[in-house]
Amino acid sequence: MAIISETSDDGSNGGVPNKKSEELHKNPKEEEEENQNEKPKEEDQEDDHQEEEAENLPPIPRRIPQALIRRTVALIRRCHYPSLSLLSKAFRRVISSPELHHRRLSLHLTEPVLYALIGFPSHGFPRWYILNQNIPRDISLRLSEIGSLPPMNPGSAVVTIGYKMYVIGGMIGPFNHVKTVFVIDCRVHTCNYLPTMHRARYRAAAEVIDGKINVIGGYEKRYEDWIGGFVTSVVMQNKIYILDDMRGLVYDPNDGTWESWEPETKLMSYWSKPCCVIEDLLYSLDPWCVQRRIQVYDPNGMFWTPVMGLHGLPNLNYFNCKMANVGGKLMVLGTTDNSDKGIWCVEIWCVEIALEKRERGQIWGKIDSMELVLRSMNAAYIDLCRSVTF
Repeated sequence: MAIISETSDDGSNGGVPNKKSEELHKNPKEEEEENQNEKPKEEDQEDDHQEEEAENLPPIPRRIPQALIRRTVALIRRCHYPSLSLLSKAFRRVISSPELHHRRLSLHLTEPVLYALIGFPSHGFPRWYILNQNIPRDISLRLSEIGSLPPMNPGSAVVTIGYKMYVIGGMIGPFNHVKTVFVIDCRVHTCNYLPTMHRARYRAAAEVIDGKINVIGGYEKRYEDWIGGFVTSVVMQNKIYILDDMRGLVYDPNDGTWESWEPETKLMSYWSKPCCVIEDLLYSLDPWCVQRRIQVYDPNGMFWTPVMGLHGLPNLNYFNCKMANVGGKLMVLGTTDNSDKGIWCVEIWCVEIALEKRERGQIWGKIDSMELVLRSMNAAYIDLCRSVTF
């Protein structure tokens, strides 16, 4: 069929064929492509409006405000702070600022963390380890070495205040005791030296009462009124209880008075180096019991009783065992020897015990977890362990 096109005789279209007739000759497929490529006027206007709005927006800041970092980081688990501090100087400043600690306190987000000082005789001085809790609790806990901290001097006294650990004295060689004091910032795992003490100290007793660090003894005993080194020390009823090689001593810093507890007294019956205080009660590993029963001492009634309900504790090496108060729970860190398949190794176990006071003052314990946290083919010893909450 022929298609008839009409042209205008008056030349009003400048000799151009009529548009309607032109459209009649178009291929339907070409027409569809043109329609797809053609933008409606409304879309053009919308794009122009969005471009104008984008031009009016303020520029994206290159630096994140510290207040925003603080609000965000405060909600993140503490175990990630050392890694976050490597992101930038801004993150490091926020993480090391007291304001972040206060904000976490106000939000009730502080966490107790266990630190341990572990030595290997073949590798020099002991090093700091942290109980790694940045993994789901259905996966085993592990002790991880803190590479950013230098080896510690044996015989140092360590106390904690807030998020800081103070390391006092120690020994750097045979009979070479030191006067040094340095502080470890547990948020970013760095240390800084403080002014030295007047005397060098080794195996001193150091405890915190009312925010003040009391350092007792730990220097060479030249005269009768001088005090030498100690086995361990704790704080109960705002007094410093000190275990000597021969007896127990109690020092009251408020009035500067001393008491002496001889070996035959009740306090000395079960008190040993693996010990800690929780809610003003002294917990100690029984040195005479093969099953390593845990005893608890009440300073008010001045008597010892066994912690009830504990079954299945590993047979830990009494001479290589430590205790710590971790958020109100009793944490026991100790070693066992393993010769499985003829291969000897040292295993370090961590036992987490929840405590409950029942009728007639009895203390009951429940093992929340008991896990192998470190294995070594070399001999290992636990110098001490401390809990830090931040």
